[in-house]
Amino acid sequence: MRVEAVLIAVLFPLLAYPAQESLRSAGERLYMSMGCYGCHGVSGEGVNDFPKLAGKPADYLKERLKELKKGVGHTSRKEMMVPYAKALSDEQIDEVSAYLSSSGSSDEESMEVPEEIMGGDL
Repeated sequence: MRVEAVLIAVLFPLLAYPAQESLRSAGERLYMSMGCYGCHGVSGEGVNDFPKLAGKPADYLKERLKELKKGVGHTSRKEMMVPYAKALSDEQIDEVSAYLSSSGSSDEESMEVPEEIMGGDL
């Protein structure tokens, strides 16, 4: 039983990798086809005063996109992002979030996208 548990713990991440890679690839295609790179950069690195999204936790990005999809936010940038978020299905939000979280690196300072850019408080 102990050997089985160890095998599961070691092999499961290896088996899940192709699924995650597929999710990221789909997210990259979607990100590029929707033109997100125009404001956020090809890899989500941020352009001018548009925020860096690369390397942020996928769950954080999903939450922010789902809020924007509902039209939640208190910022001038909300109006710009809401139509893009509303065009995404939940599966597409997962894909784009997986792509962005795996792209680039993140540092402590840039873990949060400023509220005034990504949609404000609930």
